[in-house]
Amino acid sequence: MKNRTTLLVSAAACFALGGARLASAADSDVLSRYFANTLIWQNQNTHAIGRLWLNADGHYFAFYNLGPQAQMPDANGPFQVQGREGTYTLRHEDAGYQLCLWPAAPRIAIGAQRQGELYAGADCYAFTPHEVGEEWHATLAAGAASYRFWFVSGR
Repeated sequence: MKNRTTLLVSAAACFALGGARLASAADSDVLSRYFANTLIWQNQNTHAIGRLWLNADGHYFAFYNLGPQAQMPDANGPFQVQGREGTYTLRHEDAGYQLCLWPAAPRIAIGAQRQGELYAGADCYAFTPHEVGEEWHATLAAGAASYRFWFVSGR
């Protein structure tokens, strides 16, 4: 029942984001290598570092190290290390895969999101599958920041 509910929620969310088709079972196999491993990235402009964990149940966790902050953090921030959780789906469009993230409620803006860091907000992000151990560079949109990625074994 839980898997059926997750699929229905994913289908509704995908439809709401433009009607692109859900990834097929073969496409979902692309994500299976991510379930026990970590995608790490570094924004080459801000030098912020993030980590993304994708789980087989459709949930994700993203962690950010934003580096030194201009002021000491208090109860309202700014925090150097932040995290966010939510749900995800994989979409397939003509241009390739899109990893769509929806942060869990409450959807408060965190420093990483205000700073425009990768995977910090509710959005669909270009996603190219890689193998564990790979390292690469990418610019994900015209005029956007350049990123360095590592796909590492374990969590």
